[in-house]
Amino acid sequence: MDHLEFRLLGSIDACVGGRRLELGPRKRRYVLAALLLDLNRPVSVERLIDAVWEGDPPDSARMTVQGHVYRLRRTLADAEVETGSSGYVLRADPERVDALRFRRLVAEAAQADEEAGADLLEGALGLWAGPALGGAGCGRSLEVAAVELEEARLAAVEELARRRLRLDQPERAVAPLRAVVTGAPHRERLVSLLMTAFSRVGRRAEALELYERTRRQLADQLGVDPGHELRSTFESLLATPAPAAGSGLV
Repeated sequence: MDHLEFRLLGSIDACVGGRRLELGPRKRRYVLAALLLDLNRPVSVERLIDAVWEGDPPDSARMTVQGHVYRLRRTLADAEVETGSSGYVLRADPERVDALRFRRLVAEAAQADEEAGADLLEGALGLWAGPALGGAGCGRSLEVAAVELEEARLAAVEELARRRLRLDQPERAVAPLRAVVTGAPHRERLVSLLMTAFSRVGRRAEALELYERTRRQLADQLGVDPGHELRSTFESLLATPAPAAGSGLV
């Protein structure tokens, strides 16, 4: 029997057997996301309202949220939405929620040995299909949750890259680093790691080009120069004509 799966690492979705359920309007998806992030715990109507509206909610907010919960109950037949004195509780297996599974894999990776941890981190990052919670537009509490998830993603990519470099597997560090550096060019530590990985797989020219592009972006957009770590990586590459043996980053 196909189980209900929930997705928050990308668009907010519920799927059965790979088929997306019709959840309805955007605000209903935000209600679902707030319930999922506190899975198996009560979520007050006030917190749901805070998750849905960016500014001051309308007078009808409470009734609107209650209506969204009612419709979610009808749509999510394989999950249980309970009503209690302190709010609503969505009951489901945490493994059915990609964001919770991501956090569980990252936590396990932190306790695992080098290679097993790297494999767990790759599995965790493979759950991502886009910006957390579908990007911007939700209420304050969900915006905070989305930022926290994105930060956790970048931290996982950084840890994965460090492990792959320590394991002398730089080729397996390049793809995940490129995926996030493109969207976060000012994260200098990630840029440094990508430059190191490029160098170790014989792509020194790309590493130097990445530094120059990042330097220009920092100057044009933030009015700052590269920090010590990024400069040290650059200088190490300049001093080493062959693929660099490393820059001390790992």
